Amino acid sequence: MSEIISLKNVSKSYADKVIFSDVTMSITTDKPTVIMGVNGCGKSTLLKIIAGVLSHTSGEVTRNPNIKISFAPDRFPKLPFKVSEYISHMGKINGMSDKDINNYLDTQFEYLGIPQHIKDQKIAKCSKGTIQKINIMQSLLTKTDVLVMDEPFSGLDENSIEQLVKLLTSMEQTAIVLSCHEKTLAPRISDNIFVFAGQNLVKGTDVLNHVHIKFFPKASNEPCEVLIEKDKLNEALLLLMEKGHEIHSVNPGR
Repeated sequence: MSEIISLKNVSKSYADKVIFSDVTMSITTDKPTVIMGVNGCGKSTLLKIIAGVLSHTSGEVTRNPNIKISFAPDRFPKLPFKVSEYISHMGKINGMSDKDINNYLDTQFEYLGIPQHIKDQKIAKCSKGTIQKINIMQSLLTKTDVLVMDEPFSGLDENSIEQLVKLLTSMEQTAIVLSCHEKTLAPRISDNIFVFAGQNLVKGTDVLNHVHIKFFPKASNEPCEVLIEKDKLNEALLLLMEKGHEIHSVNPGR
């Protein structure tokens, strides 16, 4: 196991709102790291901290010196550039030749099942699924030490999902960390799975052993969501009701 990034007791807050606290984990090259949890639990924030594009509030983040980190955000911007123009520009920034860029475009378009005419289409005019594929392409443009991907399967068709799973599970000497809400897909990528339970991140290889609680805090119209282990469900529900919160729904973890 080769550790590239480590987090120790990392917390993130905005003003008086705590997003998550005391996150401790290692990002290694031996297997992908998968982060799960309900929408709004802090997955994207944590990934941005790991990628170095967002600072943490407290704790310690240690990265190996001189490592290259590639990042695929959850929402790729609808840029006014043509697809080929954007990839070409990013390739040149990374020192690629025109020939290498063109070869990369041809290879990835075929691998991801993108029609060739899309090369000349503006990103802003592309479908959600195609934009996600462009997002993946830019993150894999050159060899990287760390690949951080926020919900990379969102918007992809079944064939593209299968291709991406194969790619992620075959990459060697690259530390991969990604978020994923598909509870049946995550174990196919790795058994190194972390799940947000409230403001804490817990190790959990059995993502099916969790339930999702949606509730309305006392004197508030804004819903909150938490992921709880099944054997702690009754305890959690009693605590929420004792505090005067209104339970909206209880569903299988996702």
